[in-house]
Amino acid sequence: MDCFDLQHRRDALWLALQKAAAQTPLAHDALAHILQELMQLERFWTYPGRGVMLQLAHYLEAQRPSQLAQLVSNCYAQLHSGRYRQQPFRPFQTNLELLDKPVLLERRQLDAISINPAKPYFEVLIVHPLPDEYEMLYRQQLAACKTAHDEFFYDIVLLGCATDALTAILANTNIQACVYLNHVPPATLQADALFGAYCQPLVATTPPLQIQDSVEVNLCRTIRHLRPELDHYLISEQSAPELPLYVRQHFDRVLFHIEPFQDLHAAILNGVRNRFSTPFFDALRAYSRQPKGVFHALPLSRGASVKNSPWAHDMLDFYGGNIFLAETSSTQGGLDSLLDPTGAIRQAHIKAAETFGADHSYFVTNGTSTSNKIVFHANVKPGDIVLISADCHKSIPYSVMLAGAYPIFLETYPLLEHDLYGGVALQQIKAVMLDLKERGLLAQLRQITLTNSTFDGLLYHSEKYMMEILAIKPDIIFHWDEAWSAFAGFHPLYHSRMAMSATQKIRQRLQSIEYQQFYTQWSATFLANEDASKWQQVLYPDPAQVRLRVYVTQSTHKTLTAFRQGSMIHVTDDLFDSGAFLEAFRMHTSTSPNYQIIASLDIGRRQAALEGFQQVRETLFLASQLRQRIAASAELQPWFHVLTDADMIPMQQSLDASSMQACELAALSARWGAADFVIDPTRVTLNVRNTGLDGSSVRQLLMTRYDIQVNKTSRHTVLFLINIGATQATIDYLLQVLHEMASKFQHERRNRLPVAQDVALALPEQRLFHPRFLPYHKGNHAPCDIRSAYFAGTDATQVCYLPLSSDTLEQVRAGRQWVSASFVTPYPPGFPVIVPGQIITPEILDFFRHIKVKEIHGYHAELGFKVFTDAYLANRPLPVVRLFPDFLR
Repeated sequence: MDCFDLQHRRDALWLALQKAAAQTPLAHDALAHILQELMQLERFWTYPGRGVMLQLAHYLEAQRPSQLAQLVSNCYAQLHSGRYRQQPFRPFQTNLELLDKPVLLERRQLDAISINPAKPYFEVLIVHPLPDEYEMLYRQQLAACKTAHDEFFYDIVLLGCATDALTAILANTNIQACVYLNHVPPATLQADALFGAYCQPLVATTPPLQIQDSVEVNLCRTIRHLRPELDHYLISEQSAPELPLYVRQHFDRVLFHIEPFQDLHAAILNGVRNRFSTPFFDALRAYSRQPKGVFHALPLSRGASVKNSPWAHDMLDFYGGNIFLAETSSTQGGLDSLLDPTGAIRQAHIKAAETFGADHSYFVTNGTSTSNKIVFHANVKPGDIVLISADCHKSIPYSVMLAGAYPIFLETYPLLEHDLYGGVALQQIKAVMLDLKERGLLAQLRQITLTNSTFDGLLYHSEKYMMEILAIKPDIIFHWDEAWSAFAGFHPLYHSRMAMSATQKIRQRLQSIEYQQFYTQWSATFLANEDASKWQQVLYPDPAQVRLRVYVTQSTHKTLTAFRQGSMIHVTDDLFDSGAFLEAFRMHTSTSPNYQIIASLDIGRRQAALEGFQQVRETLFLASQLRQRIAASAELQPWFHVLTDADMIPMQQSLDASSMQACELAALSARWGAADFVIDPTRVTLNVRNTGLDGSSVRQLLMTRYDIQVNKTSRHTVLFLINIGATQATIDYLLQVLHEMASKFQHERRNRLPVAQDVALALPEQRLFHPRFLPYHKGNHAPCDIRSAYFAGTDATQVCYLPLSSDTLEQVRAGRQWVSASFVTPYPPGFPVIVPGQIITPEILDFFRHIKVKEIHGYHAELGFKVFTDAYLANRPLPVVRLFPDFLR
């Protein structure tokens, strides 16, 4: 990998510097070149500091190779291991005095064994018009404010222009707060070069600058979009009465230039302390330390039922004591009720909403399957029309069925070669909505549910989708199932793709005077155009009519830190009915929720707020490395191929922007641009067709022989999810295993006949429904009543079973019609291929005959599919309505 981002470039330069400094004789020119570039980058980080860099330059010029090698080696060791973040408290110490001498083995061992736990370390960015002249003043004054009793310790980075500041917050993952002064220049020549090469495409997704605002206000606004978790402080030259209110509103706190340091220090620590605080986890820990006499439910509380048991004591040995001390059914003593939170859980919900960019957030302890049910029951009533993607998780059609709504299934484009599904085209959604509008049914359309990302990593441009959908129905409810992408809101690469960040951008955009003026001109032209094809162009919503109603369900446990089944619901709804929502929440939430899951969600929120950006950046880096190392390996190429955007989004031409950028992350952001679909880089889909094994066999081999767990396979692919728990060691081990497998495949190929390639499996592309379950019979996109079909299927006198056989297939091809009485969900692909009321077509039977999966929910291996009897269906022999858009047939 040449360069992933600026941090990767810095790491590579330090490694190159270490290798060059260890050579004999000293390669002066090579070292000078590396050191010159490195000194340009080091201004974005505190450690090891300017003094160390100047000393390195001095040793090089003075031809002192041993001192140079020693200092470089010590610096590299500290940076590579991250040990500099765990140093004992010394306010803004000089790093040079520690690094510029040999590090003894005994000293390393003492450093590694600390009696007191290390305090969290972070860095503060100060954007000052004269950074070199004022750095020593800021260091001295802030050092005087620090004490050994502070919960955290920090150091400062001073930069002199806005573009340098933007580069720093995208490169330096240690930064937790930004301090701004007046009269900061927007750019310098040196800053522009690095910014354009490494950061500009990521910044391009932020709202445009406001020319009437100062540089510091525009800079603060832009950084809030890039890294919304950071705290922002202004040191103003204006007095309090002179400073406009709208300027104050951009910053978390405004200080004034006369002796601001004590207040600045306190504000910095308090901002991090606020994000670090975990109200429920702290309350649960405090509760567990108090002695209790339990005359309530839960004999397991405090380990009482197992600690003296000869038969169950191993449970206590395995889990340890704390989990039993924290197990309780009480909502008193500082704890709280999940069903009616007023204390610690309520405070944890508020912090989660701040962290994830929502108006309201809620913890759910039995998975996103339940979160989806809550959202549907809160917003949808019987008879409402809802649009749902056909590849959605099975909990969504279950939720529709329970709510009594009429779904229209939005078919995703098929990838026949790989036995996968893609996404729902925006034009298809518009076609369905316009069809409902023409038939007078648009008012009954209540909600649209899309999966983002899909299991295979396909991401929608949610901002673009919501804008155009709002142009047709300005009060529609958006439900984004982000079960697999809770992590994505913490990196700017994803911000236009994820619902909560996109919602904030849409809200600000619609409220701007510029957009309102644009819409007035655009709508006049649009209304004057009588051509029906005008609806196919890009549409813009009326800002006066829009009511933003966005619900996001996330499986926090899948991609962030939380115990299994930990889920969250995030809400930004201009018409939010808290009473209806809480009633739905209580309907689907256990009265005995697991406190450990709630506490883990609180901790997961804290971690995301403080190191989410760093963790997602590292995840992206490791995923990119895995992709590139597989593609570059001559040994792996004959057997394995990583599917790219071109493989998984064949209808979409992506811009090749790689030549315009110096690093891969910036190039990726530029390529994504405004594309409707992109593939999440952390979802690595490996084509294993050439191995002669199907995906499930490869998964079995990985698990049984190499202890590598993967979740999803298809006929010819295996999906690797790179999450925030991945490390360089896990990536290296996976590559080692793939090379070992490739070597075995190569050896076996010499001793066996070539493996015949299977014909690509045709996935079902259409859903046909029996007219008995169609409440509306006209139009191209008829909603269906799966609730009636489901409950009709529970009557044993109205159903029979259809075997999956060649005879059945021949009868269906000859015109025989059977209608499903149940949901049928194979794993993979993991979503209902058949729902109640759906006609079983030859394509569906072909699909089930060829898939090689052991787990098919709703299918009886001995009996077959549950279908309705002819007698039950004979009541209304009306023509079948095809629920499939013409442009996809």
